[in-house]
Amino acid sequence: MSTSRVRVRPRHCDAQAMVHAARYYEFFEDAFLDWLDLHAGGYRQLRERTGVDLVIVTSGCEYRAPARLDDDLTLDCEPERVGRTSLTLRCAVRRADEVLAIGRTTYVCVRDGTPVPVPDALRVAP
Repeated sequence: MSTSRVRVRPRHCDAQAMVHAARYYEFFEDAFLDWLDLHAGGYRQLRERTGVDLVIVTSGCEYRAPARLDDDLTLDCEPERVGRTSLTLRCAVRRADEVLAIGRTTYVCVRDGTPVPVPDALRVAP
């Protein structure tokens, strides 16, 4: 698991000073990149060592409560499922102990456009 932090800025919010639904996907992507830094030395190093790119095939978000302007959020990102060529990560967005949203993103590992096995560096036990 990796933990990331985000402070909600005006650019993240809608007219009601709540985080716009689409912004959560940006938070999930940043948390995933932090997870990659921790487990694979970062996206660039993963690509250089293995030639593997990661392509999103599905993503979704369960919204439980709104985040608001100036909230300090914590994002916990961890693998939920590792398949032969795909990896699903779960990202929980919290304000203190309250879970505000849960995102899931499935990535397929590809090389030259063809699915390939998940590299060992990404086979972290869910």
